[in-house]
Amino acid sequence: MSSFIFLIYIYSDTNLRKISKPLNDSGCFTINKSRLPGHLPVGDRCNEKHYKLFRIRSGTHRFKTMKTYDTSTPWADKLQFRPVTKELVPLLEKYFNAYPSRSCDFSVAGVIMWAEYYDYEYAEYSDTLFIRGVDPESHVMIYYRPVGKMTEEDYMMLIAEATPADVNAEILMPMESDTESQESLEQSVNTETSLKEYLYPIERFIGFAGKKMEKKRNHLNFFLRNYGDASIEPIDTSNRYELIAFTENFASMHEDSTMALYESDKTIEALADFDRYTYDGLVIRLDGKVIGYTFGEKIGDTFFVHVEKGDIAFRGIYQALACFMSRLVQEKYPDVKYLNREEDMGDESLRKSKESYHPTLFVNKRIENIPVLYGKTILRIA
Repeated sequence: MSSFIFLIYIYSDTNLRKISKPLNDSGCFTINKSRLPGHLPVGDRCNEKHYKLFRIRSGTHRFKTMKTYDTSTPWADKLQFRPVTKELVPLLEKYFNAYPSRSCDFSVAGVIMWAEYYDYEYAEYSDTLFIRGVDPESHVMIYYRPVGKMTEEDYMMLIAEATPADVNAEILMPMESDTESQESLEQSVNTETSLKEYLYPIERFIGFAGKKMEKKRNHLNFFLRNYGDASIEPIDTSNRYELIAFTENFASMHEDSTMALYESDKTIEALADFDRYTYDGLVIRLDGKVIGYTFGEKIGDTFFVHVEKGDIAFRGIYQALACFMSRLVQEKYPDVKYLNREEDMGDESLRKSKESYHPTLFVNKRIENIPVLYGKTILRIA
């Protein structure tokens, strides 16, 4: 392996540099900080046979030999990717319930509602589900950690063969951390902070007990005192069209955000077809008028709060929605430990809102490079 000259492309969101690097006797190569990243624009490609795209830091990097395979029959042929549609729901439920994760990337709504935004595709092979998409801003192909029976070595081999060498591609691997270890993790591991998910113990939202929750509790108590006649009902076919109208009005007040408008459109689609899914949701009415609603889904010991929309003219509406939904979940699913209130998507106001509820767990997304095929051997940057 030491005589192997590896052609590397180091890239950022807008720049790219080609580096020919020999591996030393230890199977390592070193990238100086001055070489990251370069001046070649994305899309400037050469015709060398062996190369791969990487987003890596400066320093010494070691190739780890993962496994040697018989590649006479390309594994890539076994991954037949197809677009994700609503018809995929039963398959998603099968895998996500059999292999539960606390990350919203492995929830039905997390895939279906964002399938168009990220151009999600799926493939199934050897009792394992593969999902990939494309980031609309960076145009990087993103693979999510496959779900199923395959070992990491085997599914990495499949992904390596299925990904063209000249395609910018990465794998997102979920990593949990608590509040104490979060800062050191972000400094030591290559993660995407805008995709960090926020998790809370479900008991916290029942009554917002404790000094840290005092402001939230005050908002909830104000709502209970001043809107005591508010009623709660489940989301079903009898009220979904009212909720669609409420969502359309809600979206009209957030037209400055492309992502918010997309989320509202997909929420409307979910409401119109609500009985297709195993979501749980509730509506709050006052004097017969909808003033807020929320819905999500349960997987493993986690309930994912996918949608929460309220009329802020009614102080405490969001605390009421969170509280009443938590009570419903706790009664229906006593094994649920955490609420996942999902990502902040890089939005500062969303980040502050999620942090104000004092999360106890985070799901981070570790960015890994696609492994490299060298002959019959799969190599991976360790």
